[in-house]
Amino acid sequence: MPASIADVTQWLESQTDKELVVTKHEDRDLDEVRIRLERIEGRGERSEALDDYTNGASLLLIGSGTVVTEGREERLPSDAFEIPLEGLSLTETAEGVALLVTERARYSIKVLD
Repeated sequence: MPASIADVTQWLESQTDKELVVTKHEDRDLDEVRIRLERIEGRGERSEALDDYTNGASLLLIGSGTVVTEGREERLPSDAFEIPLEGLSLTETAEGVALLVTERARYSIKVLD
């Protein structure tokens, strides 16, 4: 039976204070985020968002970390990583890993420690 977003949220809450690697596959792009998870927040739809990509419901992973994209590593902006949930079609959780698939991207979240 597939996991629900509530199951993924519960799984993430159990990973607080751990280092996570979030791999995002979108079209031909691959981004990797390393974050020490402090907490998670859910966001509803927002009309004040700067772009269509982040104006819907989302899951916000909060903590310090880095993002690696196109071979460059930079500090994670705002100490947060946002996973837009629009078009969410699949969620799964297992020991040490969670998966979310939306209409735009696939997110794999793994525990490092």
